[in-house]
Amino acid sequence: MESFPEEPLSLSAADGFGYFPADINQTLSGGRYTIVRKLGWGPRSSTWLVCEKDGGDLDTCYSAVQIFTAARSKEVESRLVPILQKMICYADPSTVPCLRSTFWESSIHGEHVCLVMKPHGLPFSDVLRDAKSRQAGLPVLIVQFTTSEIVNVLDLLHGKKVRVMHAGVKLENLVLGAETSAHALQTHISENPPSETQIVDGFPVVCSQPLANDPVDWTDPMRWVVGCWMLVLAGFGHAQGAPYTPESGFDYSSAPETLLENPTCGFATDIWMLGCLIFHLLTGSPLLSSTGTPSERLGEIRDVLQDRIPNSWLGDATVQALPKEDPSTQSLEQRLKQNLKEDEASAAYRFLRKCLVLVWMLGSSSS
Repeated sequence: MESFPEEPLSLSAADGFGYFPADINQTLSGGRYTIVRKLGWGPRSSTWLVCEKDGGDLDTCYSAVQIFTAARSKEVESRLVPILQKMICYADPSTVPCLRSTFWESSIHGEHVCLVMKPHGLPFSDVLRDAKSRQAGLPVLIVQFTTSEIVNVLDLLHGKKVRVMHAGVKLENLVLGAETSAHALQTHISENPPSETQIVDGFPVVCSQPLANDPVDWTDPMRWVVGCWMLVLAGFGHAQGAPYTPESGFDYSSAPETLLENPTCGFATDIWMLGCLIFHLLTGSPLLSSTGTPSERLGEIRDVLQDRIPNSWLGDATVQALPKEDPSTQSLEQRLKQNLKEDEASAAYRFLRKCLVLVWMLGSSSS
């Protein structure tokens, strides 16, 4: 049996998957949309660039269609779609996924919910990767701009009108914008045609090709960054409204409240994740390295932040199993000073300590 280079198309909904086996030039929604290329895939969906024609090339409209696995589609329809519909009324469509419509498709695996949205561009991780070829992380001013964009989105989500926890403030969910006019996309596609479809175990296999028609560079002057960069906080697959409940097996960047025997989550979890992301952008490395038990991960957090475990947690089984303090663990402040100038490290430390708070406070938000 051959292996699949991207999503495992042969795994069924009973296995917890059931990806939609799409192909280039395949039509969707009763012929309304035609697949042009594959943009990407994730643990619960694949995303495709589609075109919709109303007569003639000048009337061609392009969208991204995110097709969820058969195993997750009903949950997405009941939980995620209402959140995205609610956001339409308040969010800046240039900074978050903009839901246009939904429809259903059938496959050998079952029924799939499909979300029609505005296409995005390259992953922001590409910018960090390019910067790491010359220095540890991104320039501080670019990280400040990125932080401001994310905080604006979280401020909207956490506000009284929306009240949504994003739950995915991670590097892999930060993407760049793309030129989405029909002319720009047609030119880009003609210059970068879709990859050839391969057949693996009877399924059409198409490799992802994110849109790269609005590139940015980490050396861009700040006037260009502020005026022209388009950053999108995507990855709403685990977003939820109240009451907020941690999903079993999902990693919230090791937010302390999610590691306890009786875990909780909320707006403060988003802020913790933001802090971890900012550190990664500044230094080029993740803040935390432990992938062990919840107790081991919480122990590393204690040592990195040089914090005491709150008394209210001492009866928790995760806390009771904490390993001894490791004096060889470098603190947050030490790691920042290794990668930044002294004044930059001090300012970053003060900000990050407002994000990376060990005790989760009810109602904490981006404010």
